[in-house]
Amino acid sequence: MTRHIAILFSLMLASCLSMNAQKVINLNDEGEGKYTMEASINGVGVRTFYVAESWFASVSPTTYNFLYENDYIRDADVRGMTVLKMPDGSSSKVGSFVIRNLRIGNIIVKDLPAFVIKKQTAPLLIGNSAFDCFGVVSQEGTKLIVDDRDEAFEGVEIAQESGIGDEIASLKTLAQKYVDERDYENAASCFASLEEMGELNPFTEYQYIVVLNVLEQNDKTLRMSEAWLEANEGKSLTMDYWIYDGLGDCYSRMKQTDKAIESYTKAVEVYCEMFGTTEKGIQKSLFKDETLGITLYDLGRLYAVKKNLRQAEYYCALAAKCGNAPAKEFCDKYHVKY
Repeated sequence: MTRHIAILFSLMLASCLSMNAQKVINLNDEGEGKYTMEASINGVGVRTFYVAESWFASVSPTTYNFLYENDYIRDADVRGMTVLKMPDGSSSKVGSFVIRNLRIGNIIVKDLPAFVIKKQTAPLLIGNSAFDCFGVVSQEGTKLIVDDRDEAFEGVEIAQESGIGDEIASLKTLAQKYVDERDYENAASCFASLEEMGELNPFTEYQYIVVLNVLEQNDKTLRMSEAWLEANEGKSLTMDYWIYDGLGDCYSRMKQTDKAIESYTKAVEVYCEMFGTTEKGIQKSLFKDETLGITLYDLGRLYAVKKNLRQAEYYCALAAKCGNAPAKEFCDKYHVKY
């Protein structure tokens, strides 16, 4: 199935930027177990509270209104309303949007899902979800340590005097450079070298898998994706989504329609969970997201291949509600309401 893979891949990588080894963020102890940190949203400094037990990022209505009214949050960043389960177990109707650029210390996170919580007074509240793409997050007093190495490598010393550590860091940096330039052949070569050295962590392996999918190396993409999910599923909704979406691409190219449908369906579930929404919310026009729209349209097309017109029309209508242009054309052509 033809897909805009290069565009999707750039969107995938926008969710988080790779790091080399360990980063330390200084926290300010505000007492009573509260910590603040230096951070900015789309270039604007915002007083930020770190809450380890929170899985999401959220802003107060005051912060959101200021950012929106001054064009730091754009219409394209807004996703709509959703019902979010709060840390205390209660549910609340909230607005959802994407932070295009969140800078925390020397870490940059892009396209981070975030919510506007009516009763929140803290300008910005950040949970560990902001760092989930990077791997291990730990707190030592007033220092937040974000480590991109897999837990399996903790305590393993790299022989710096031999230059191995520098070579690994250089390969990671070079791979990221090639990815940014959409030079996927050379990016794959760098990742393959890291694989041979046993230095692929969950994030770099995830990048490698998506590069392989772009290059349509189906067999290796499938093999690595299945192994990645077995070891890492549930640690990062962002990465889970792109792995399942890539599996859908692979199975679709291999004409394994049922497996492709299963993978895309799982990708949709994960994406909805990431933003706290549902298919019903999309039906009610409460949530709109063009990235999700592409996956929904792929599902609709696959159901059309199976001649299940009811499901084909259902998913194409959802894709159209998310703003997917081909889905809108399909719905208009065949008089499908959306």
